[in-house]
Amino acid sequence: MKQIVRSICLALLLLVIPMSAYAAPQKVSYTGGDGSSFEKAVVIHGANELTGVDAEYDYLAQHYPGYHRGKQSLSFHGKRHFDVLEFTTAGGKKRTIHFDITEFFGKF
Repeated sequence: MKQIVRSICLALLLLVIPMSAYAAPQKVSYTGGDGSSFEKAVVIHGANELTGVDAEYDYLAQHYPGYHRGKQSLSFHGKRHFDVLEFTTAGGKKRTIHFDITEFFGKF
């Protein structure tokens, strides 16, 4: 009987641990500059590989409502990792924004 209880507990534990990654999303926050250069990049905090790119596009939606996506590239500059996004504002102006993703790059 003890063996059955242990097996059930182990099975439940193996089910719960992977699901914890999807529970209660972390609060994402932004610091840094306006994103106009590597030195003035928008720094993303509280994200991971699964939520980081969404956080970038959420930032764009908040700061540039009605924008249109362009190219996205990964860049390495001064020992830090960046996503560089090109987009067009609702008014038709082409812009580039730099996101410092060092905190979550490669972390699931």
